[in-house]
Amino acid sequence: MTPPHTTPFSSNRSAEQANPQEQALLEALGQIQLSEGGQDIVALGFVSNIRVHDKLAQFDITLPAQAAGLKDQIQSACIELAKGVTGIEYVSPNLIIPKAGPQRPATPKLELPGITHILAVSSGKGGVGKTTVSVNLACAMQQQGQRVGILDADIYGPNVPLMMGVQDATIREKTDDGKMKPPEGHGVKVMSMNFLLKPGQPVIWRGPLLDRVIRQFFTDTGWGELDVLIVDLPPGTGDAQLTLMEAVPLTGAVIVTTPQEVSLIDSRKGLSMFQNADIPVLGVIENMSYYQPQGTTATTAETEKIYLFGQGGGQKLADEAHVPLLGQIPINPAIRTHADEGQPIMVADTACPEAQAFKHTADQLLTAMAALPNQPTGHRQPALA
Repeated sequence: MTPPHTTPFSSNRSAEQANPQEQALLEALGQIQLSEGGQDIVALGFVSNIRVHDKLAQFDITLPAQAAGLKDQIQSACIELAKGVTGIEYVSPNLIIPKAGPQRPATPKLELPGITHILAVSSGKGGVGKTTVSVNLACAMQQQGQRVGILDADIYGPNVPLMMGVQDATIREKTDDGKMKPPEGHGVKVMSMNFLLKPGQPVIWRGPLLDRVIRQFFTDTGWGELDVLIVDLPPGTGDAQLTLMEAVPLTGAVIVTTPQEVSLIDSRKGLSMFQNADIPVLGVIENMSYYQPQGTTATTAETEKIYLFGQGGGQKLADEAHVPLLGQIPINPAIRTHADEGQPIMVADTACPEAQAFKHTADQLLTAMAALPNQPTGHRQPALA
């Protein structure tokens, strides 16, 4: 993804005027990242004032305050990489860490004991099958022995209960500590605004009320012990997303898109929203990737794929953001028909290619969440096939 501002050269020297040796040095420094999978220090605009003269390389690196602890490591890496450039024998990096000004205290996150990972499933626009992806990921993880819950955070259009076969459930029971006992569908705990509404009743709320009810769904629901709580967000970058990022200790987020450019345009906004809030984006899921006619054999599977919405969009978005493409889900009318009957494809037909694609994607996600630094310990590892 193109950074908003990059200043690799001093103010009196343009990129066109830089000599080949300085260009080579810049490319070498571009190997340094502050975090695994993140953008490099050149792309982030941290490198400036490059000068190479008489075998001596000099340059400035301006680091954010939160990277102060990496100063020595970055300086050592800079010297080693710079000396690998032909003609450079001496290196004098100048690392700058601006003093942080007074900051407002961060709003404390909700305390949610018993929940190991909270995963946001997001999309920039509607119509990409985000909820279908959410419920099938939940079922796939549950089938691998994970304790899973799913929170339907789309307050205005709650569809998770229908797809999970608990459309007619209501919140009548309480847990021992007086919290709402979530209904279960296919072994997955489910909470949704749908359980609190009369059939056909619309929700007409402004932002503050939306913020309050989402917080209550986390704190007033008796989730119990969960390995993963999946949060199915509404489309876009609105109040629900802001509440989640500010109030909830998210493990990370995934972005659901379809291959065509009109979907990628909005997906980029959603992805940037999480990255700007320092929430790990675990990857991209491309839904409705292609269609395979019935009767396709293993030998003809690749040649008979029909790309209804174009090809390669999910990989393009993942590459731009330097995150993995977690999975490509084929399109099949059976996914819709089973969902309308409360049977996600992961439950209705576990052997079909679509279910296998969801299983693979769930495997990738569980592994990615477990590999993140500073995550709680004690959760069960995924049962990978």
